Amino acid sequence: MAEEINITGLDMIRHIEDEEQPAEVTGLEFIKSDETFSITGLENIRHIIETDMPPVSEFAVELLRLALTAKDLDHELNIHGAQVHRYEFAPVVLGSVVNDFEYRHNIRLPKAYREFLTQVGNGGAGPDNGLFPLDMLEFHNYYVHSGSNIHLSEAIEQPDYFTMPYKLDDKPVIINSELTDLQWNELCNELYSLRAKGNYEEYAKKRHEIYNGVIHINSSIDNCGILLVCDGDMSGEAIEMTGDLGRPYFLGISFEEWMLGYFKSVIRQAERK
Repeated sequence: MAEEINITGLDMIRHIEDEEQPAEVTGLEFIKSDETFSITGLENIRHIIETDMPPVSEFAVELLRLALTAKDLDHELNIHGAQVHRYEFAPVVLGSVVNDFEYRHNIRLPKAYREFLTQVGNGGAGPDNGLFPLDMLEFHNYYVHSGSNIHLSEAIEQPDYFTMPYKLDDKPVIINSELTDLQWNELCNELYSLRAKGNYEEYAKKRHEIYNGVIHINSSIDNCGILLVCDGDMSGEAIEMTGDLGRPYFLGISFEEWMLGYFKSVIRQAERK
């Protein structure tokens, strides 16, 4: 029978490799053991594995390097959008925060975007005016999926605000590689007709279906936006949307390529001046 191990006063637990070592454990984040043991002195333990910080990805390292270079070269913030985001990222969030967001909105975020949120920043520097933090992303996507263009203070009072699914499991992902201009125009005309007739409930339902499996992730001043596809055959790709119900423009690049490409472009522009 395994000896009982008591661990007290720890917030994070990381690797008990040798079971023959004394039971005193300090400064650890994760427990990995096949033996039975008890943990005492902690008020709340939830997803111990989740607290373990994953290795920093190559994407995150390269993105941070490029952002620092861009900030150094464009120190006067002359490039479009730089005066807003200033080449700075918001503090990262824990994976558990991202998991909660995914659970509440029934969506699985692409791997590179999760790495951005948990290893680079919860919003901040990026194309145009930068990327939304999760709380503002939630607000903008409530509008995208519901079509309810209301103030934040009113939006968060809606009963489905924090739980609106961004992925409808019983509906297809319409924004996919086979979408044609004709199909998009037909969908939009149906929405315009519903809105003109004052059938707002059906309008919201149809709009929700059109944007099934995508999220709006960045801030812009010219009524354009970048949507991130989170499901279907284009999952992980960034697409551009011009105005409300504007035809999606397929950039043909992933979120990772989109972000890295932006900072490379800034560096090239700054070096030419």
